[in-house]
Amino acid sequence: MGTAVFMVLMVCGYWYTSRDLSTRFKFKRTFGWDVYFLVALYGCIFVLQGLVATALIWFVLFVASGIMNLTSYSLADRYHHMQMDFINWSFLGIQAPVVIMLTLAVIFCIYRSNWAGSARLNSAGRKELYKRLTHSNGVEGLLFQCMEEGHLAWITLKSRRIYIGMVHTASFENSATANVVIVPMLSGYREGKSMSLCIEHNYSAWYDEHEISLDSSPRSAMDFRKVIMVEQIESLSLFDAASATALSIEQDARSL
Repeated sequence: MGTAVFMVLMVCGYWYTSRDLSTRFKFKRTFGWDVYFLVALYGCIFVLQGLVATALIWFVLFVASGIMNLTSYSLADRYHHMQMDFINWSFLGIQAPVVIMLTLAVIFCIYRSNWAGSARLNSAGRKELYKRLTHSNGVEGLLFQCMEEGHLAWITLKSRRIYIGMVHTASFENSATANVVIVPMLSGYREGKSMSLCIEHNYSAWYDEHEISLDSSPRSAMDFRKVIMVEQIESLSLFDAASATALSIEQDARSL
C-alpha cells in the first residue's frame, strides 16, 4: 500500500510539473535534487487533497448514519454505521478508502493540469507570468525588457563577435538548447589588442535602402534573424539607436 501511495504521489507530481504552464517554467529552471523535491512537493499536495476529500466522504456517511438512526429508517435495535463500513471496505485486498484517496488525487492532478483556469493562460497572463519569473534571472530579465519595450540588445559572444539588434524570442526551457533569436541591426567584432568595436555590417541601413521592414513582402527583416546559443554569450546589455548611428558614422570616417 505504501508503494502504491508513493507511485501515485510521484506520478501526479511529475504530470503536473510537466503540464501546468507556470509550474513547467519553474521545473525547467530547477536542477539536481531540487527537481525531485519539487515533484514530490506537488505530489504530496494532490495526495493530501485526496485524503481530505476521502475524510469528507467519511464525515458525510457519519452524518447520514446519525440521521438515519434518529428516524424511522432504523429497524429495532439495528443501527447504521456506514462510516465504519466505508473504512472496513476492501477492494482487491486493499482498503477501499486508500483506493478512493489515490483516485481522487489523480483526478485533482488531471483537472489542475488540463482544465483549470491557471493551466490555460491567455497571452496577457503568459506575459505577466514570464515577467514575474524573469525577475530572478538577469539575462532573462534584460531580454524580456528588450522584447517588451522594443529596446535594442548589445550581445557580445565569447568569440568577440558582436550583434546589436531587436530581440525576437528567447528560449530557456532546456539548458542544452537555450537560445536567443535577434533581428540584427549592426554586427561587428572587437579588435584583439585595443578591444575597440569595429562595425562590419550595417543591417539597418541596408533594410532602409531596400525598403525592408518586419512585415514587408516578399522579404522581411525576419529573414535575416540570427539564432544565438546562450552558452556562447559573454555579455549582454541594452543599446539605443542613437549610439548605433554614432558608431556607424565613426566607422565610416575611419574608412576614409
